[in-house]
Amino acid sequence: MKELELFSIGSWTIFDHLLRMKRLPRDGETVPLDMPMEEVETIHFGDCSANIAAVAGSLGMKVGLGMVVGDDFRSSGYADHMTRNGVDLAGVDVIEGARSGHSFNFFDAANGGFCVSHLGVAEKQDDWHTPYGEIDRSGAVVISEMFGAYTLNAIEHARKTGALTAINGMVATAGDLAPRFLEACEVLFLSRGEADALMQALGVASAADILAHGPRLVIVTRGGEGSAWYTADGRQDMPSVAPDAFVDSTGAGDSFVAGTLKGLIGGHSHETAARIGATVASFIIEKWGCQSNLPSPQRVAQRFEANFGRKLSL
Repeated sequence: MKELELFSIGSWTIFDHLLRMKRLPRDGETVPLDMPMEEVETIHFGDCSANIAAVAGSLGMKVGLGMVVGDDFRSSGYADHMTRNGVDLAGVDVIEGARSGHSFNFFDAANGGFCVSHLGVAEKQDDWHTPYGEIDRSGAVVISEMFGAYTLNAIEHARKTGALTAINGMVATAGDLAPRFLEACEVLFLSRGEADALMQALGVASAADILAHGPRLVIVTRGGEGSAWYTADGRQDMPSVAPDAFVDSTGAGDSFVAGTLKGLIGGHSHETAARIGATVASFIIEKWGCQSNLPSPQRVAQRFEANFGRKLSL
């Protein structure tokens, strides 16, 4: 038995600014924001790898985080927040005097949008040292952007150790390295847009065709329409779970990944794991920010039973 059930690694930006409007502006147009002023001024904790770790920790998993950040990871209270959620930070490398990145997420009432980022310390990752020791302690490893040498080394090493390997996100941005990422990956999580980009990069016609490039399971999330799971046996459509109120979908995909991996690592079937992921994601979208409404196992089990009519043991 490994010390950590899951290790989540990847570095992009750790601070989120969320900007919602009724509709996105046309070229040259100015539109008003549709959100409380206090949220305009709020900087939320984020980053895909950290979001996954925070949710996994809230679900009671033994989870570690791997990333490189500036010392504002500590001064902002982010490190303390992660520790309170049970996340092992031994794989986090804090660069003193450096600044972590910020992302600005623009989205509308239809949930269309875009994100612009200043990567800060994460802009140049070629000389980063992958935390192999933390990976050796882990039964499963999930990587998120950026997809370069740091995360490629992580997933390839994890695969050699026999850990379950997973990728979350826009692996098409890896360019010539994408085939190596896919070869080392067992479970691939993609949004519809990310799946389209990867299919175009690989020159394949459907998400099912990605299986030939390495993963044994490809999961394409579809928002309120649930998710599509592709294996050698074919496609299976899985349901979503409606939130009590919809506020902000930022981080929903990452929380789905965390909940689904909780299910898969725990030995649940694909059907149950997908429903766990969907249930977890339904909590995240009820409040502003990726980590503002982290659910406990008890709350997840209650909502799971209410939606699917059977008890869940987490």
